[in-house]
Amino acid sequence: MKYDISHIRLIDLPQLEQLEDGKCCRTYIYRFTNSLPEQNIINQIANSLEKRFLFSKEVYELSEDVEICASIFIERLQDDEAKVSVLTIQPEESCVYIFGINTLPRKLEERFGTIKSIQGQERETWIYR
Repeated sequence: MKYDISHIRLIDLPQLEQLEDGKCCRTYIYRFTNSLPEQNIINQIANSLEKRFLFSKEVYELSEDVEICASIFIERLQDDEAKVSVLTIQPEESCVYIFGINTLPRKLEERFGTIKSIQGQERETWIYR
């Protein structure tokens, strides 16, 4: 199999922060092509984006089922810019990481319109296919 280097994308992934309450957080800066709604509407949308992951004790050979929740907080910074934080209990699991960099941008576009950039990088660097 041959690989094409053009398929490799380097993204400016924010550092994982350890918060005082024991949660982990990654915060991304999004810029959209159109205006964002008021903060109270954004809060409602953020709550609807919360994602729960279930690790079955049978599948993962655990003593009990484990549920991980990724909470989303969105703060409107400017008319077309927002700070998007993905929080989870420590440590950040790979499912939450993939959700934050792959699924979440698509979900945000469904709610707020086309993303212009994430972390200062053009949309296509983050969202492709």
